[in-house]
Formats: sequence, C-alpha cells, structure tokens
Amino acid sequence: MLFDELSVQKFHFRVLIAGACGIFTDGYVLGSISPALPSLTSELHLGPHQTGLVASAPLAGLLVGSLLASPVLDRIGRRIPFAFDMMAFVVLALLHALVSDLASLLVLRFIIGCLLGLDYVAGKLYVSEFLPSASRGRLMSWLSVAWVGGYTSAYAIGYVLHLAWPQGTWKMIFISAAVPALCAAVLRYGMPESILWLVSQRRFGEARKIADRHFGAVDLPALGSGDSVSGRTGVMRRMVLLFSGVQGRHSLGATVFYVLHNVPYLVLSAFLPDVLRRAGLHDPFRSGLFYDALLVSGSVIGLWIVDRFTRRSLMMGSFILQGSCLFLISLFDPPPFITLTLLTAFGFILTAADCLTYVYPPEVFPTDLRATGVSLMVSSSRLVATVSTALFPAAIAAYGLSATLEAIAVLLFAGAVICGIWAPETQGKNLSA
Repeated sequence: MLFDELSVQKFHFRVLIAGACGIFTDGYVLGSISPALPSLTSELHLGPHQTGLVASAPLAGLLVGSLLASPVLDRIGRRIPFAFDMMAFVVLALLHALVSDLASLLVLRFIIGCLLGLDYVAGKLYVSEFLPSASRGRLMSWLSVAWVGGYTSAYAIGYVLHLAWPQGTWKMIFISAAVPALCAAVLRYGMPESILWLVSQRRFGEARKIADRHFGAVDLPALGSGDSVSGRTGVMRRMVLLFSGVQGRHSLGATVFYVLHNVPYLVLSAFLPDVLRRAGLHDPFRSGLFYDALLVSGSVIGLWIVDRFTRRSLMMGSFILQGSCLFLISLFDPPPFITLTLLTAFGFILTAADCLTYVYPPEVFPTDLRATGVSLMVSSSRLVATVSTALFPAAIAAYGLSATLEAIAVLLFAGAVICGIWAPETQGKNLSA
C-alpha cells in the first residue's frame, strides 16, 4: 500500500497541527492590519494613499516571497523553509517596537510579507504531500480554519488593545504576532523532509527511512517520467510546462480561482472598519467582530462541505453567491443593518469555500511542477491584492463604496464563468500518482 493511501495516523495529525500553527500566524499578520490602521493613521498622520501603502506592504512582500518560494523549495526541499521560517518571523515581529516612522514600517512589513509568502507555499506543499488522498480534503480544510482563526483573533485582540491602550495600539498589535509564530516554530522543529520531494530527486534511501520511521512498511510512490524535472530544470522551463497543453488550461483556471477568491477577501477585510463606517454603522469595531465571528463559522462549515461537493461546483457557486451579496449592496444601498447582514453573508460564503485554497492548488499540479504552480497561484493573487489594496481607499474616495463593491461583484461573476471553462476537477486525486 502506498503511504498516500494509508488511513490517518498520529504522524499525519502532527504534520497538520504544525502546518496549521504557521497558517494561523499568516492569518494573524494580515488580520492585524485592520484594527491597527485607526491608531496608526492617527499617530503617523497618514492620508488615504499612505494608508493604502501600509496595508499593501505585506501583500507586496507576499508576492515576492511566494515567487522566490518555487526555486527555494525545489532546490533545498520543503523541510528547511517549513521548519525555520517561523523562527525568523518571531524576531521580525518584535522589531515593531523600534519602528517610529512610515518608511521603516513599510520596509519591515514588506520583509515580513516576504517570509509569509515563502511559508504560504511551503506550508501547503509540506502538509498536502504527507496527507493520504482519501482524507486530504477534510484535513487540509483545517488549514483554512486556522487561517481564519488567526485573522479573526488578530481583529479581536486588536479591538481589546484599542480599548485598553488607545495610544500606540498599532505597535502592540503587530508585536503580538510573535506569540503564535513562536508556537509554530517549536512545533515544526525536527520535522522530516517530504517523501514525495525526495522521490522526485531520486533520493530513495532517505525517503525509505522516513517512511519506515513514521508509517512502517509502505510502498513508496513510483518515479514517473517527468518527476525529476524540478531537480534539473530551471524555473523558466517549469513555467513553460505549466502553461503547455491541457496542463496550461488547468493552470490558468486554477490561478483565476485563487486570485478572485483571495483579493476581495484581503481588500475588504483590511479596510473593514472604514467600509462599515461608510455603510452607516456607528460602531464599526463591534460590527467587525460580528463579521469576523461569521468568518470562523463559515470556515468550520467548509470542513463539512469540502468532500460533499465537487471542487468546481464549490468554486463557481461561491463566486456567484459572493458576487450577489456585493451587487445587492451596491444596487439598492440598503440600511446599515441590511448592509452588515449582506457583508457577513459574503464573508460566510467566502470562508466556507476558503478550504479550496488549501486543498485545490496541490491537486492541480504534479509533484515536479507543484512548487512552481502553487507559487504562481499565490504570487498572482498577492500581486493583484497589493495593487487593489493600495488603490482601494482612493477608489472609495473617488467613486464611492457602492461603485467599488459593484466592480468587485462583476469580477466574481466573471470568475465563475472562467472556472467553469478552465478549472479542472481534482476531487480524490492521488498526489503520488
């Protein structure tokens, strides 16, 4: 029996928990932007464009980090970045205590984003390549719960800090990310290399030792004709393979899904208090807590639906429902309570489908192209999110909230059509096949 076909064992849970703690930290870092912005804007006297730069700096770093992830993970493996990137993050989070001006803050947030970009790709690959195919959808969905949990925890903690220490709140919020990062670093220390990556590099002896130690007498996956591409071929060659023939259509469809799923999520959530304030809600922080509570509920629902619907139906259905919520807000300009209800419904639907961003990318690509493919998906979404986040405050000021939400809704409807044409169905796929 292949190790990919095993029943779930203790080591699988260890891998999952170690990965989830890092993903929790990733969500915490991005979730901390929203509660920190009011204090930060006031103390550093930032305008709309400067506020956009602060919010988009870690996203720009995520773009660079995820682009660099592919050659790093293909050359040195999955284990080293997975095990040690959280240690570096602890130090970077603590450096916020020394920041006193906009320029140094932007540099620090950008570097942190680079590290998170590497971890986004490394974490997804490492966990997915150990989990058995029969349980991968359900187990990988816990990474979505972890990300949303980190994101909403940052907002809730930021809210408490904002009430307790109105001055200097933003520094304390950003520094607090060192706590989950330290937990992740401890849990990840000593983890073994990915068996699938070792096989793709023809390092069968090492792969055999890891399999024997953690799974017993199981069969290693066979080395296919293209499985050694990542070890001897450059990034450009792998990019050509990604966009050739049937794999090219699949890569495009999957990337469009990933981009259009993540960008509205990151942009709207980063400026949530301002969006709710413009919608007429007088206590945007408390309304934001309600919104975030439903985000967590949606991610838990994702655990239930991920294996009950096909991947493609979840993609297209979530885009149509999310777009409908935003379109109703922009078209009818409803009262504040209805607006909050529709925004929370949007967030609930989005996070219910967010499980796909962890389950789907590794399934779309073969082992030799997986790091490059996932890196491409993450970096593409962060490129669009960086530009969108930087422009979002100015877009609202120039065109209004309704027109901005309407534009996002149109993009989501378009995404449903594109995914219906190009995105492949991957449910139940064996990653070692």
